[in-house]
Amino acid sequence: MDLKEYKTKLGKLSLNDEKLRDLYLRDLALGKIEGPPTGYATIDKPWVKAKKSNKNMPTDDMSVYDYLYECNKNNLDDIALIYDPIMEMPATNITFKSFFEKIDDCAKAYISLGVRKGDIVTVSLPSFVENIVSFYALNKIGAVSNQIHPMASRDEIEFYLEEAKSAIFLGYGDVYEKIKTIDNPYLKYVIITNPIDSIDMNLKLDLLKKMKADIRNNSLEGICTSWTDFINNGKSVTDLDKYVSHDSSLLAALTHTSGTTGKSKAVMTTSYAFNSSVSSIAGVTNVFQRHDKELLILPPFPLYILNNVVHLSLSHGEQLVVIPKVDYSKLSVYFKKHRPQHVKGIPSTIESILNDKGFDDYDMSDFKFLISGGGKLTKEDDINEFLLSHHCKYRIANGYGMSEVGGCVSCMFENTKIDGTVGKPILNSSAMAVDLNTGKELSYFSNENGEIYLTGSSRMIGYYQNKEATEELFFYDKINKKTWVKTGDLGRISEDGDIIIVGRLKRMTFIFDSVNNTASKVSSDYMESTICDNNDVIDCIVISVPDEVSQNAMKAYILVKDSPYDRVIDELDKMCKKRFRKYVSPIEYVVVDEIPKNVAGKNDYKYVEEMEFGKIDNPRVKVLYRRKIEER
Repeated sequence: MDLKEYKTKLGKLSLNDEKLRDLYLRDLALGKIEGPPTGYATIDKPWVKAKKSNKNMPTDDMSVYDYLYECNKNNLDDIALIYDPIMEMPATNITFKSFFEKIDDCAKAYISLGVRKGDIVTVSLPSFVENIVSFYALNKIGAVSNQIHPMASRDEIEFYLEEAKSAIFLGYGDVYEKIKTIDNPYLKYVIITNPIDSIDMNLKLDLLKKMKADIRNNSLEGICTSWTDFINNGKSVTDLDKYVSHDSSLLAALTHTSGTTGKSKAVMTTSYAFNSSVSSIAGVTNVFQRHDKELLILPPFPLYILNNVVHLSLSHGEQLVVIPKVDYSKLSVYFKKHRPQHVKGIPSTIESILNDKGFDDYDMSDFKFLISGGGKLTKEDDINEFLLSHHCKYRIANGYGMSEVGGCVSCMFENTKIDGTVGKPILNSSAMAVDLNTGKELSYFSNENGEIYLTGSSRMIGYYQNKEATEELFFYDKINKKTWVKTGDLGRISEDGDIIIVGRLKRMTFIFDSVNNTASKVSSDYMESTICDNNDVIDCIVISVPDEVSQNAMKAYILVKDSPYDRVIDELDKMCKKRFRKYVSPIEYVVVDEIPKNVAGKNDYKYVEEMEFGKIDNPRVKVLYRRKIEER
């Protein structure tokens, strides 16, 4: 039924009446009528026609632990974890049978300390086996893992403990020195583990003998206990089944936003959201196979890593190679030792392979899936050339999403990449572009950019104890009866359902053209992408600065290869003036010795802004050269 037929059916409204159009679109969206493509992604769902289910996964309606067990209960002798804390020594293989036993032992230990359904345990660990075991153990008994950065400062730890009212903290190393000065009425137990707690006992004894060290830790005092003693205390619990929870609606984890747009917020994700994300990805690709190896190169404190690397890999029966401290300049060493088929990382970690000479003689013909998420990959062509030259059949895959929607929402699987896109939404996820002025969905026929909204079954409940921020982020669509997450990303949806991202809304700058009396809205991200198209530019950050002529102007901090600075800046100025409107291209270029990163590994533009405006006394970034552009 087209719009004319629909108008005849109603018999009241004219074809030019906006209300008629809205009613027509509503009934199409609700499935009350069928019609030709409308141009609206939320109605047509153009990505659905490309989907096919490749996996017979268990139902989403179970705990995260239940889901993992159901996926692997018939393959208990398969290797689940390959733990490799010391590169010079053999790794420790942990089967699924042993892994589930470790989870049960840990769950009993938490129960012995009084942890019950709904309680929150704060965890600050690198990629230790104990981190992964603790997550599933807490979930098994309906408790919550509050995952924070392994290098969290004393003040950060105090904030997170207070926010979650955690009675238990799981950390490592010298964390006791940070903890002992914290006056927190809720904190009762501190569990401290170390990188060798989970290695094979014979290897451990051999290592300690070489180090002339004692296997016991006698330095702990007060509320602190070792991981070994913690686990041993749980042996008194004989009725674990009494405490087990199978409720998928319960909160499974608190993870934290990177804080690049303000104060870090705690994202509440349920078991259902975790499992739905994993099963949805399984529904669109068969690239993940049992016995494949996944190299865990980032610690699982962001939701993307905890869900889309750890839970996804283990649920597919992959062998997860767990390395506590990765040397990103020598990723080839880990590749040669373990021969993984999958690696998921962020741009800075992925791009490190380009300068790793250890890959020169490495054959990647059995490698499948290299994915970059969490930011713009500036050297995509170089990465693809690297993969091709090492006999890999797959290209780099860009992923897109955010913690608030379960991590990954779209990705290019199995060479499904279309240049300029970040892929189609996975099963049970949807995307739309919304007009910045009217707040209405943009038609994909219009080719206009708007704010990208995302939703799906892996969406978070909200921000923990932050109703105001949750309400600001969410948008409830009364017609489709869906709650959407406003991403703050600028982009559009293609006719085939691919998501195209062109920049960040919150990094938009208005630049005034006094001659033509017009204003241009400029995306720093898009300008950064343009500048990085130059082969001599390694990376850059573009910020907005005050300007007498145009009110605001763009200033570029650039990291360049060993090239004449003036020549590179000449090329950049020419390129930007050709690509952007008058007054929009950068008025100054600053060559620096590094582009600063935040704790999430993303370009830290806030640090550059503070450095620019003199808010940092001793910046860690050194200015090598600067040049102002006189000709507008």
